[in-house]
Amino acid sequence: MTLEIVPFERGFGAEVRGIAPDLDIPDAQFRQVSDAWTRHSVLRFRGLRMSPEQHIAFSRRLGPLHIMKPLKFNLEGHPEVFVVSNASKDDPSRPVTRNEAGEAGLRRAGEGFHTDGEDKRIPNAGSLLYALRVPPERGDTLFVDMYAAYEALPETVRQAIAGRRARYSRIDLHGVHYPHMGPLTEEEKRDRPDVFHPLARRHPVSGRTSLYIGRWACDVEGLAPEEGRRLIAYLQDFAQQPRFQFRQQWQQGDAVLWDNRCTQHCATGFDDAAYVRTMYRTTLEGDEPVMARTTAGISLP
Repeated sequence: MTLEIVPFERGFGAEVRGIAPDLDIPDAQFRQVSDAWTRHSVLRFRGLRMSPEQHIAFSRRLGPLHIMKPLKFNLEGHPEVFVVSNASKDDPSRPVTRNEAGEAGLRRAGEGFHTDGEDKRIPNAGSLLYALRVPPERGDTLFVDMYAAYEALPETVRQAIAGRRARYSRIDLHGVHYPHMGPLTEEEKRDRPDVFHPLARRHPVSGRTSLYIGRWACDVEGLAPEEGRRLIAYLQDFAQQPRFQFRQQWQQGDAVLWDNRCTQHCATGFDDAAYVRTMYRTTLEGDEPVMARTTAGISLP
């Protein structure tokens, strides 16, 4: 079977066709997939049938894997697999109530534009999300082309963010983004101190510049707090315009591989009192974000 890369509109995202449903592929095909991921930032695979071991094995070919914490949301026996689900561990067909959410997976994860690990010193490089069970309606995921968002910024704004870093705070915003979870413990706060990342980020493989901003960003280093908050809000709103987006409408057996260094994503809601949605995700370790070299708003190689 011949592997085919079919780009989506604007070249942001592509579908990989003709690939083995367990993603156990020879080196030549893997290089095609890896090169396509660099070019298109988001890759979709359809009709997969992967065991957790196969999911992990393919992901490891892309780089070292990150173990998500707390471990109660990871697949038993496979800590590399993070579970996003509203299903009960004992009865996967039954939606769970809020206080049961930790039994099977994290409930209502990712409902807000972000990149995985953006609030850590070293954010995650990429993620591979596999759909085991999806609702018959809604529950889509939106992906944002942050290369395009950066390139579309007014030049005055590109100049304003050149050389600047945003402050990301799990401590400040945990209650805002996860009101259904308990507050952070003192140990969790110690483990997740505030971090600073460049607003214009240079991709370590493509060399291109993307706007790097997400929902855990609070303000901007070197600016008055209120001015920094206004700039963050402007950049967040700018990036979330539909013209930069691809919408993934999930089917059972889909998997999507995205690059956290140059995209954002956002899970959309569904009726989780009526339907069950279960997804398995592997997450790649990343690299410390590098400030893009810019002059007058123009990205340099």
